[in-house]
Amino acid sequence: MSCGEIDLKCRKCHLSDKRTKVVPGTGPCNARLVLIGEAPGRDEDLRGEPFVGRAGKLLDAALDECGVSRKSVYITNVVKCRPPKNRKPRDDEAMTCSEYLFSELEDVKPSVVCILGQTAAKHLLSERRSMSALSKEDFEMIIDGRHVKVFVTFHPAACLYQRKHLKAFKTSIRKSLESAGLA
Repeated sequence: MSCGEIDLKCRKCHLSDKRTKVVPGTGPCNARLVLIGEAPGRDEDLRGEPFVGRAGKLLDAALDECGVSRKSVYITNVVKCRPPKNRKPRDDEAMTCSEYLFSELEDVKPSVVCILGQTAAKHLLSERRSMSALSKEDFEMIIDGRHVKVFVTFHPAACLYQRKHLKAFKTSIRKSLESAGLA
């Protein structure tokens, strides 16, 4: 189930030109933890759901190791349409989609947000430091007037290509779940 006001026929930016489906977030609208990636990939674009490809399987495994099902968390992305050739979303695309993301966050009212990857951290926290630095620090966002704890970790796709990041990724997922009272 998607939360927030998301137009599944959105044409606000050129990403809509080649997409198959808009990819809204999924999960319970009262989830204590929201996981935010950067953008849908090929599998997500075809199915209309976030994190269903190889990176999604790695995310599911990290959640499972903590005894938590993906059905217990809300999973979404900064942009809701797949960028061409899986490139990183540009600032203008993230800005255009931000109303959808913040609508989701305002509906869900999470106590914790876990940002997956440097690109999402750049757009949400205006952070440009390395993932190694960002993953060691805790942040805070204000969502609908509430202070929300934020963790930043490696994107699961990065862990597929650089296995050395897997331990830090799993540690951050566990920390996020524990902070949200889920593990």
